Amino acid sequence: MNNPMSEETQYIREVNLEVRDSLTLIVERVPRGSAVLELGTATGYLGRFLGEQWDCTVDGMELSQDMASVARPAYRQLIVADLEEAPLREHFPAGGYDVAICADVLEHLYDPAAIVAQTKGMLKPGGRLIVSVPNTAYAGLILDLIDGNFEYTELGLLDRTHIRFFTRATITRMIEKQGFRIYDVDAVRWPFEQSEFYPRLRDRPLPLKNYLFARPDGDVYQFILVAEPAG
Repeated sequence: MNNPMSEETQYIREVNLEVRDSLTLIVERVPRGSAVLELGTATGYLGRFLGEQWDCTVDGMELSQDMASVARPAYRQLIVADLEEAPLREHFPAGGYDVAICADVLEHLYDPAAIVAQTKGMLKPGGRLIVSVPNTAYAGLILDLIDGNFEYTELGLLDRTHIRFFTRATITRMIEKQGFRIYDVDAVRWPFEQSEFYPRLRDRPLPLKNYLFARPDGDVYQFILVAEPAG
């Protein structure tokens, strides 16, 4: 598995179906030939794969002009705009997509619920929303809190650009409150020894570490959820 911590895999990633990371788990849930709306394209690694390998038609929105310039060839339409200031209906066709994707995006927004709510109107009948978010209940992060730390970093679960934080329960409630029914949840699991927390917490009491990582979502680094409009 590629380290989800590294700058290369965070911002200049590639889809490799032999690697069980969040990109693979997302791609596997996109039907081939779909019309896809990707919110937060970064450099276009996901849209490029879906277009070239999955025969999808992909539109997208990205905040960074620099990343959008790299991503643009992979998209039918790519809008450079702030998701929280650019209503989706003003840029994309309502009811025009089989799939809407928010891959590692919602944690960067002040009001992620508003974006999720907007995606509902973008979907065709039978369409789906796919979301990936980091797990704040990861045992390494909890161990760090017990140690009295909550320090932002350049990358990882406490990436300094993260504004909102989610657990399985909170991301589930947030999506469901926007009128969706979640029918599929998967996870990227990551061992403590390969996490960003290990170097400074490796010597903490073993019974405590064992307890935290024995919890159901203790080793979950990211959640991938698939939802459909309810009713």
